[in-house]
Amino acid sequence: MTDVSRARNIAIVGSHHAGKTTLVEALLSHCGAVSRKGSVVDGTSTTDHEPECIAHAQSTTVGFAHCSDADIDMTLIDCPGFVDFLEETRLAISGADAVAIAIEADPARVAQIQNLVDFVEARGLPHLFVINKLDRAGSDFAGTLAALQSAYGRHVVAEHWPIGMAESFRGYADLATRKAYLYDGTRERESALPEELHDRVDRARGELLEAMADFDDHLMEQILEGIEPSQEVVERDLCVECSHDQIVPVLVAAGLPGYGVTALLRAMERWFPSPADAPAVDAEGRPIELRPDGPVIAHVIKTTIHPQSGKLSIVRVLSGTLKPDATLTNVSRGDEKVRAGGLYRLQGKKQEPIAEAGPGSVVALARLESVATGDTLTTNGLRILLPHVRRAEPVFAVAVRPKERIDEAKISQMLARIVDEDPALRLQRAEITNELQLMGSGEQHVSIAVERLGRKYKVEVETHPPTIPYQETISAGTEIHSRYKHQTGGHGQFADVWLRVAPCERGHGVTFEEQIVGGVVPRQFIPAVEKGVREALMHGSLGGYPVTDINVILFDGAYHDVDSSEQAFKTAAGMGIREALPKCSPAILEPIVHVTVTVPTAYTSAVIQQLTGKRGQILGMNPGDKPGVDIVEAYVPQVEIARYITELRTATQGLGTYAWRHDRFEPVPGKWAGPKAPV
Repeated sequence: MTDVSRARNIAIVGSHHAGKTTLVEALLSHCGAVSRKGSVVDGTSTTDHEPECIAHAQSTTVGFAHCSDADIDMTLIDCPGFVDFLEETRLAISGADAVAIAIEADPARVAQIQNLVDFVEARGLPHLFVINKLDRAGSDFAGTLAALQSAYGRHVVAEHWPIGMAESFRGYADLATRKAYLYDGTRERESALPEELHDRVDRARGELLEAMADFDDHLMEQILEGIEPSQEVVERDLCVECSHDQIVPVLVAAGLPGYGVTALLRAMERWFPSPADAPAVDAEGRPIELRPDGPVIAHVIKTTIHPQSGKLSIVRVLSGTLKPDATLTNVSRGDEKVRAGGLYRLQGKKQEPIAEAGPGSVVALARLESVATGDTLTTNGLRILLPHVRRAEPVFAVAVRPKERIDEAKISQMLARIVDEDPALRLQRAEITNELQLMGSGEQHVSIAVERLGRKYKVEVETHPPTIPYQETISAGTEIHSRYKHQTGGHGQFADVWLRVAPCERGHGVTFEEQIVGGVVPRQFIPAVEKGVREALMHGSLGGYPVTDINVILFDGAYHDVDSSEQAFKTAAGMGIREALPKCSPAILEPIVHVTVTVPTAYTSAVIQQLTGKRGQILGMNPGDKPGVDIVEAYVPQVEIARYITELRTATQGLGTYAWRHDRFEPVPGKWAGPKAPV
């Protein structure tokens, strides 16, 4: 079992295409954890092993790997950067003790990591920034650093300063040690600091010391008195203050050639806490004692399912020692007992069997069929729940149906497995349209899930935007006489009804009354009349949508002693309604939703313009819970928001999000030219 003080659990996160997976691959290669350095472009990287990751040349799910360096054992959690997968990233971060945030050397990209950094800071996780891809044309370290400091405060400080930029990027100055390093392949060698960088490095080092002095009074006194602090003091403060999330160092890298990997490893080993130094608490804030000989407490941070080998639950062990055949209690699901079918450490898709896993370990348990991501597992009858990562509501949906009728029986079951792997997805049956809908965090999120469904379970589906649940109503009334008479060789069919149709206030629904006097319509046939009315009102005269806010009264009629029947009166009533509706000034009602958009203040006016252009009625704008964030509320027709999350993210660099709920139905303005209701 690994000495917990020598372990590190680190999430590698960042913006889309920031080079996170390439950095992870470079770290694994440098430590000798993989025999050959893989490539995202070639589809050979360790953590992006899923076919969807390879096909799209980007991370579409969380990957796990591990390596050792300088007697430090590290678990690396490679998280997707695309905004659609933020929810999965947030869940995976709950298994880490520290976070390395990669970002391209482009100031414009800083805004795109705001939601991610906010989550990391809210959890109080030690973190650092890696300004990556400094070997690319147009890279701007100083501008990116300034943007990070502007966004996240002066305690974001450079610990490296690059030597050269873009094609001439060849090394860095370590501001803490005042040493320069040049890259020789993937290795670095100490070198003299170029003369032209002396002033810039001295200023940057001064800023680093000042930031650290905010948390060290002795260092502050030395700076004020003009005393140069010892190297020992600087390195100690850097380690202590980063591990306590007081300062956020900024490093340099170029992941593809492997530049900066040695320094990044050194930083993660020295500055990031071990599980023993990263206090864990339960859902009520009570501290959890890290005891190898205590009861097991484990948190499920990820679930994967393979059609042949079954389910893997990736867990973070907080206390106790897990065994491959452990019997566990799922406290999150009514203390259900579950038994593991194997214990593994993951190196990408490779499962390495292990004999045990102690506190601080991130490992995979096999065949825990009823266990889901986010669950708390314990032993010895311990009842404790771990903090729950609140999941955002889905903002994009598609209706799904199998291409082949033979798959109809299993599509819901297979989709449920896809949702089990990714709890940010949701499967529901639409209440009005009865469509099966797959919902998620964005278009790409849902699209990838559909691809995964086809690959894993050989279920090909057709998708389309969810059908808008239009309704129809009337604004005028009428009386209608309907007679159904059909003569055949034996008994005939006869029914005669008089119906009075009237509009009602919005939200009234459909009501039926009878005002029959003298038994002109026998009592036993009145339920059949009501049934015929209600069935006919399921398909209006304009678009074939259900008719609502209407009252129908049966007030007269006639019958035949022999030929009248329930079926005849049902048919007569339906004929009457279908004849009456076009005479009652029918109108289409569209669903109106209440939309709440959360957006940085800089984009508020653009969002208001967007909503107005979607026939939205702006209700108001209020400041959000955080400075610089606004909340815009509006009423918008539901048909206008089918792809709104994509449009919103495009307009706000991925920072805007929204939630909606049904509010009411309103008449569609103008003449109806929309789609007919599906049959």
